[in-house]
Amino acid sequence: MKKRINVILCCFGFVAILACSGNEGTKAKKEDRTQQPSAAEPAAMLDYKTEGSKGVGTITSFEHKAFDAQLANKGVELFVSKCAMCHSFDRTLVGPSLDAVIKRRTPEWIMNMMLDPATMLEKDGDAKALSKEYASPMISLGLKQEEARAILEYLRERNSTAK
Repeated sequence: MKKRINVILCCFGFVAILACSGNEGTKAKKEDRTQQPSAAEPAAMLDYKTEGSKGVGTITSFEHKAFDAQLANKGVELFVSKCAMCHSFDRTLVGPSLDAVIKRRTPEWIMNMMLDPATMLEKDGDAKALSKEYASPMISLGLKQEEARAILEYLRERNSTAK
């Protein structure tokens, strides 16, 4: 009987080790993510929407700069800790999917929504429409402007690699 229990425990342990060691693909994806986009990539893939509502808030203009991989790396960490519980790229969660968000919204609008969602939900028509569509309004995350910019750069990168 003891021998049988030991065999079963060993099998469970082996399965657990296999399950936990399965992050090789994730590690490779993260390494790929830290590289700069190649020169062969069309520049338009990393461009933001330039026309449309800028939203309501402190961000009234945006300087379009070359892609910054270091900033995007900071953005992914912030996204995971502050945004991923409500937003995804491949499906709707509590909030809308962020797939191709930089093609639908201006960077000013996105940053204003991250920095002051209460004002946006009160005064911006697009934000009001989104709040009617989703059960829970976006809450303030207490982001600093530099943090919102880092998340925006991550969204830019993530949206450019979406298929």
